Amino acid sequence: MKHTTLPLVAKALGEKYDIQVQISGDQAYTNGRIINLPSLPDSKEAALLARGYIDHESAHIRFTDFSVKSSTSMLKCLTNILEDIRIEKMMGAKYPGCRSNLKDLAEHLKQQGSFTPSLQDPPQTLLAWLCARGRLTLNQDFSDILAMTSSTVNGFLGTGYKKLLDLTERIPNLVSTRDSQSMAEEILRLIRDEKHQQEQERKRQEDQKAKTTCSSDGSKPDGSSNDQEEYNQTSGTDQQSGKPKQDTDDSSPDGDNTGTAAGDDSQSQAAGNPSPPVPKSGSSGELGGNPEALQEMLDCDPGGFGDVGEILKHELITEGETVGNRGGVLLPPEASLRTFPIDIHETRRHTALLRARLSGLIQASRLRRRHARRTGSKIDNRVVHRLALNDTRLFLHQEEKTEVNTAIMILVDRSGSMQHQKIEVASKTAYVVAEALDSIPGCFAAVAAFPVGNSDGVAPLVRFGERPCSSKFGMSAGGGTPLAQALYWAGVELLKREEPRKILLSVTDGEPDDLRTTKRAIRWLLEQGIEPMGLGICEESVRTIFPTYGVVYSVEELPPALFGMLQEKLTR
Repeated sequence: MKHTTLPLVAKALGEKYDIQVQISGDQAYTNGRIINLPSLPDSKEAALLARGYIDHESAHIRFTDFSVKSSTSMLKCLTNILEDIRIEKMMGAKYPGCRSNLKDLAEHLKQQGSFTPSLQDPPQTLLAWLCARGRLTLNQDFSDILAMTSSTVNGFLGTGYKKLLDLTERIPNLVSTRDSQSMAEEILRLIRDEKHQQEQERKRQEDQKAKTTCSSDGSKPDGSSNDQEEYNQTSGTDQQSGKPKQDTDDSSPDGDNTGTAAGDDSQSQAAGNPSPPVPKSGSSGELGGNPEALQEMLDCDPGGFGDVGEILKHELITEGETVGNRGGVLLPPEASLRTFPIDIHETRRHTALLRARLSGLIQASRLRRRHARRTGSKIDNRVVHRLALNDTRLFLHQEEKTEVNTAIMILVDRSGSMQHQKIEVASKTAYVVAEALDSIPGCFAAVAAFPVGNSDGVAPLVRFGERPCSSKFGMSAGGGTPLAQALYWAGVELLKREEPRKILLSVTDGEPDDLRTTKRAIRWLLEQGIEPMGLGICEESVRTIFPTYGVVYSVEELPPALFGMLQEKLTR
């Protein structure tokens, strides 16, 4: 798979999802309308995180009801995990490619340990278990996290674990944010109820143990002495009735013989609780469980554990801290530019000349070539005489027409180094090229200028499908030369086009702010199948940047220079 750089990911995905994506500052966030990414390095890992964050947060913007609020930290965490699973499922159904992106992201975060809990932390363990159980429904491989946490959650909940399993079977059926929160509330009610039952069972066992202890040391639960009872036993009379004491093995009402009573209670409890057996906790008897752990689940703030959005924010900020060392590239924003008309009387002659030469080139390439070959269905009467020479190339063959079908983006450098004669030549050159290409069937041209003002912005002058207008090409020069950023912007625009041939023509003096980053942008364009070309204006430094280049010192030199550059590109 081709390595796609962050600016492409940000802009292309944002436009695909009809959501504004911007890259600025050092924070990752969304406000429900805009997704902001920090400046990031041009690396595969950063692109994966950025793509995942845009996919994930776009799903929230599209499918989450932000008016649903949670009253406690644990309710919020449970709701977020369930909502993440729900919206990722819906996003994957609407955009199949997104399903694969999110699966890759989840696997990456899992390998990083983002979903691995401390098993001594009950809230984290429960959230990791829920996350794994839900993500398995998305065909994401979280079986290892589920296996790691199941026995621990089972030990916390005791017999309530089976109820939790039954409850979470409904995760694939969640259809709204309120559904996600309702299930989270049910989970908390289940935990609260199980905690109460475990505490009641513990109290019953403690009372039973107290009775057993009293019986074994001869004292009564109220601390009174058994002297009178010993006297009655010696005298052979019953204390209450005064009648002679019967010699019997039955248990006394005060619990001196607890074995039979406990057995009866156990049978009664088993009859009233048909839940399947689960591993028991030594501290909570027959119900199993750990009420202290359940109380911690109810009270503690897990700190966003398992929340993909929060995890990605942290990862993106960490990646962004390396930008200074690894050369991050920002995708420049679109901006407006004040322009003025240029004198088209001088340019018309050059436009007509270039148009004529390009049209003749295209027409020649479209002519069907006819030649004979040894197989076919129609005999070429012109070559029947070849039979006398034992030449069997008799069948007519015509090559298909070559269609141009090309998108061309023209970038005009209006930096400070392009002042005076250079900017005049550059603006007229862009107009001549755009107008000449506009008349060629199968050619679609767009023009943009950079930078705009004191920023790295790019100003579209002519968009694809629009006719060039001379009033949009007059411009002044000023600012730096963020050529790399402009190349990335233009590459994104070209990649949105359906034409199989894509050409990027930069009209510049070839003195970029960052030569290394510019060369990296050129390599990326080539990887994406875009053919970069540089037309140097009064400078030959474009030779060291662009694989295909030309140099002009005046508009008069444009037709032959540009014709030589486009000749092979348009007819290949």
